Amino acid sequence: MKWDIAPKLRADLVCYAGLNLSGERRVVDIHVVSGRQGVDVPTAELKSLAFIAPLGTRLLLKTTEAEDWESQPWRCVRIMKGHSFKTQEGNYGVRIPDLEYLDKPDARRNDPDWQESYPLVERLAEGTGWTFGREGDLKGRVRVITIDKLG
Repeated sequence: MKWDIAPKLRADLVCYAGLNLSGERRVVDIHVVSGRQGVDVPTAELKSLAFIAPLGTRLLLKTTEAEDWESQPWRCVRIMKGHSFKTQEGNYGVRIPDLEYLDKPDARRNDPDWQESYPLVERLAEGTGWTFGREGDLKGRVRVITIDKLG
């Protein structure tokens, strides 16, 4: 998996090999000075995640390294006030129990009876809200993780 992390950024990404934040757990800490720390995340084993970061931080999950990545399945997740939860330490975060469905930002499980897609857009610039993307299979197919700060 390729990582593209903006400088001077602090975030935590907890990746799970199973749905509903289950299965093998891999923690990736992104530190301002030292950069990314923690184990690498095998592409085939990314099916759900938790993302903890300051307000205004963006996570992009891309299924290709190509320049035209927006033509393939992808998902954007943004840490926004009112669309996140606070951890015990007081940090903001969101949970994605299934990479291919929309759930509340604090959900721990995806409800199969109420599954719906996240808002679909063709281009990143068209997206609004805390999460959106291009339709397609993401589970086990994410090749690039980009983390940056908006504004």
